[in-house]
Amino acid sequence: MLLTQPIDKSSFKILVVDDTIDSLRLIANMLTEQGYNVRKVLNGQMALTAAQSAPPDLILLDINMPQINGYEVCQQLKANALTVDIPVIFISALDEVLDKVKAFAVGGIDYITKPFQFEEVIARVENQLTIRFLQQQLEEQTQKAISTEEKYHRFFQYSDVGIFVVSSQGVYQSINSYLAKLYGYDSPEKMMTVLISPENNLYVKSNRWDEILKLLKTQEKISNLESQIYRADGSIITVSESIWLAKGSQTNLPYYEGIVIPINQI
Repeated sequence: MLLTQPIDKSSFKILVVDDTIDSLRLIANMLTEQGYNVRKVLNGQMALTAAQSAPPDLILLDINMPQINGYEVCQQLKANALTVDIPVIFISALDEVLDKVKAFAVGGIDYITKPFQFEEVIARVENQLTIRFLQQQLEEQTQKAISTEEKYHRFFQYSDVGIFVVSSQGVYQSINSYLAKLYGYDSPEKMMTVLISPENNLYVKSNRWDEILKLLKTQEKISNLESQIYRADGSIITVSESIWLAKGSQTNLPYYEGIVIPINQI
């Protein structure tokens, strides 16, 4: 997924944590001038309280602080379900490899060494916020897709009309309970096992499915087509079918969807 428009920086909340007032003010002003929504606190305990009361999108966290150091703050953030997903960038005068390794080990996602350069801080902040933005967008889209799929599943299963899906090879992919009952079968699975395809002893007119496929080559949808159907016990009913050609959102492969209503219900 690519960004197609600039991110609104004012929508991002950044928490800056540093016990050195000058350093705290410098970073906060730097980010505020870029348009970010910045909060600043002077120690680890205040950082934990601020992050839990109003979770930010990003935390810039100093390591060397009294009482609770940056490593401990990060560990507590990652142990809390409310703050576990907040990215943490460590800021420190410590430049040893072991310090950086420890920072990443406790859950940090980046490390800025003091004295820092303006361009470096902005670039690292923008990078992490862009990643977070894309993750949030993906999660939202996934939830929408799940919600849509769940709604479709409920409609499919509990609808008062027959619904079926047939692959481009003519094999039943799914049938709802109403259609199976209408055609005299105990379950959708039983109907699909017996018939496999609408070509197999479903229509009284043996070439009816071929006729339907020919019609679908010249029009997108067939509406209210009357057909005679063999039920499981051999009896015959007349139904109205509406059938259309569809394509999978992921595979782009064609398949057929249709709804079926007994004529006496129309």
